[in-house]
Amino acid sequence: MIHQIRKALRLDQRPLGRIMTVVRQGNTNIRDAEGVSALAWLVTAGADALVTDAPRNWLAAPPASCAAPPAPRPPQHPPTVIAGPAAAAATGARPAPPAALAATTALAEAAVDLPALAAAVAEFPHPLRRPGLVAQLWRGEPDTAVAILCDQPEEPGSPAAMLRERMLAAIGLAPADHAVGHVVPWPLARAPRAEEAMAFAPFLARALALARPRFILAFGQAASAVAGDSRGIASLRGNWLAVAGIPLLATFHPRQLLAQPELKRLAWADLQAFAARIETP
Repeated sequence: MIHQIRKALRLDQRPLGRIMTVVRQGNTNIRDAEGVSALAWLVTAGADALVTDAPRNWLAAPPASCAAPPAPRPPQHPPTVIAGPAAAAATGARPAPPAALAATTALAEAAVDLPALAAAVAEFPHPLRRPGLVAQLWRGEPDTAVAILCDQPEEPGSPAAMLRERMLAAIGLAPADHAVGHVVPWPLARAPRAEEAMAFAPFLARALALARPRFILAFGQAASAVAGDSRGIASLRGNWLAVAGIPLLATFHPRQLLAQPELKRLAWADLQAFAARIETP
């Protein structure tokens, strides 16, 4: 049956769950771009059929009776906090020697633009430095409105990298629309340790000062790293913080969403909140 259009419906005025209810009640006037955004997120959340024999909430956690056993979780490192010696002591990490941190800060602040900063990071002597692999502290042009922060670069084409692209596309952020910064500039097979994050903190702070983004979306523990907040991402997500006066919203990292799909509902709420904020004049 073709339903008669009753009134205009804006996706940013209703949570996604209520949109489905309104559509079933006969209101099908959903703007194309916004409908595609919602549909893209449903596909990311795992929906693989337009119509099924029985209704199903694709954003809800599976029932306890049929839920798969939890996957083994890797050892948890202390939160990556880069707010200085006091914060390092709170996480049990060894703070960088004051002289070394001062030298790194001076090196970072000597960079007059982002290319100069990239060159300084590439030559920075650190155990994580990998010959032949380009350091990726920051990617993007100055004055890009949105910056995305992650703990480390993802391998191109990896499941986490592809999921992040789909998450951002679902709120209308194409690769050209945002810059990307990393707490450590090389990919690791684990989460960065607090002392490793602190070693590169002056470079990331300088990148933010040179790039001047208006908003920051931080995935996972990158939020605690740049904001100096030792809480875990479960406590930080959905909260607006400030880094050097720049509004920052934290949400779950795509790697965690792949391991715990039931968190995608909360991540979608975070993305919608971020999209609403950056669109506000």
